[in-house]
Amino acid sequence: MSGVPDAPPPLDSALRAKVDAAWETVFTVLAAAKRIRHEDTDQQVHALALHATVIEQFSACIRLAEWGEPNPIPILLRSMYEAVVDLDNLLQDGGYLERMEAANLKQTINLMKGPELQKEFQHGRKELAELSARLAQLKGGDKGPLDIWERCRDVGRTAEYEGLYRLLSLDAHNNASALAERHISDGPGGVRVVSIFGPYEPQRVAMRLDIGLQFLFDSAGMIHGKFGVPAPEVKELAARFDRERAARHAS
Repeated sequence: MSGVPDAPPPLDSALRAKVDAAWETVFTVLAAAKRIRHEDTDQQVHALALHATVIEQFSACIRLAEWGEPNPIPILLRSMYEAVVDLDNLLQDGGYLERMEAANLKQTINLMKGPELQKEFQHGRKELAELSARLAQLKGGDKGPLDIWERCRDVGRTAEYEGLYRLLSLDAHNNASALAERHISDGPGGVRVVSIFGPYEPQRVAMRLDIGLQFLFDSAGMIHGKFGVPAPEVKELAARFDRERAARHAS
């Protein structure tokens, strides 16, 4: 036997219900997305690609929860949120594509200049010069790359950045609190135990799936609204999600 499980492990009943609801939402959002048609403009194509990113990353979050390996979920949630913020910016301003181009240029140039890869890119000096010139042009036209806090600010999400995004970053990084949650517990005699694929708190995982659901509903609402393609079935699920969340907070 290889030791590789061929079926998900049993889950806490509340977490199982949350996973099932999350799958229902993904399939519903995916089916609704298939009804959208684009005009092959850069803005529309990239907007749909961002929405696709959100769907796929949340699907991965559910799969991790379902298989009892939830520790990477905050990393995916942070990336999902950044995609939602980019989508919000792009749908409000088609010129945001140039910001996205500038961010890609900055990362590519830094990669080409890195000491480990300089020799690999010696033959590409002309390309590096062209990329650098294009980035300078974008910056000169006030279309340079933006930090995440600036992207949040521009679409009225500063409060989310200062709260939710920072929380996700705390959980995603390999700092002391994140490592303690993932792997460290007290053992017999006060000796600490470091576990791999060890126990976790189902309620915390369910809470994180709720965060991902909110991102998914945000993305679907924005994309269907911009493209003018109604998705009442997604709205119904979002309304149910809001009611259930409000009831939990009230109890």
